[in-house]
Amino acid sequence: MARDVSKDIKLLKISGKVTDTRTVTMAYVLFELDIFRSNSEITINSSIIPIVKNAPDGEPLLEDYKHEGPGAQTNIFKKENKLSCSVDLIAHTIRFPHLNRYKLSKNYRGYGLSSYAMNEIATILKNNYPDFTIEPIQFSFTEADEDVDRSAFFGFMEKFGFWFSFDGDDNNKGILNIERAEMLKLALRKDTIVELEIAPFMKSLFADRSRLQEDIGRIKTDFKEKNTVFNRFEKDQAITLLLNVIGILVLLLLMVLFL
Repeated sequence: MARDVSKDIKLLKISGKVTDTRTVTMAYVLFELDIFRSNSEITINSSIIPIVKNAPDGEPLLEDYKHEGPGAQTNIFKKENKLSCSVDLIAHTIRFPHLNRYKLSKNYRGYGLSSYAMNEIATILKNNYPDFTIEPIQFSFTEADEDVDRSAFFGFMEKFGFWFSFDGDDNNKGILNIERAEMLKLALRKDTIVELEIAPFMKSLFADRSRLQEDIGRIKTDFKEKNTVFNRFEKDQAITLLLNVIGILVLLLLMVLFL
């Protein structure tokens, strides 16, 4: 069965306040939205791939390259950190297969990236399949799960119109409910996220690269010139010292012979 594939890539810059104490204070990330279409089903996948990030002191964090090589950058987000949904065009239903396990990488939480990704998917569903039924989503937490993770998950889902029904007396198991796609809400975008045009960004990167190459070339030239001058000075000092030593030895020899 033939499948049509479309891809949308956006460049995002996330940044925190000056007083922010989180691990990442600034980062560039790629947001990828892949849509696979067949005659009976549509699958929508969204993922966020970090490019570079900064620490609170302004230093770039490149541990991903140091410890695991360049491939680590594309694998830093595991499957549970990607949002996806499938649309059944025959049954008129929508399913979120992994939403109950969704958790963004710890360093990138709190900037609105999850809401950004969910907004993109929700917009497609609301505009194209408003009357499609959304299947209930089961969730389950263990006793080891932190309360902060559980409350963050509930708060995240409530922003998009989901409500909860719980199994038993605790809040560890239950079902997320929302009837139709048209009932999905869109979350407000945080001012910590800025969409950038990829072409101008790449142009500025190449300009910076050329400027850095020129600076490095100039520094190398200056170093070689200074290093050469320094070596000559050292040689002159050594020759002068050697001549002085020889002169002193000659004087001592003359004194021994003629005194």
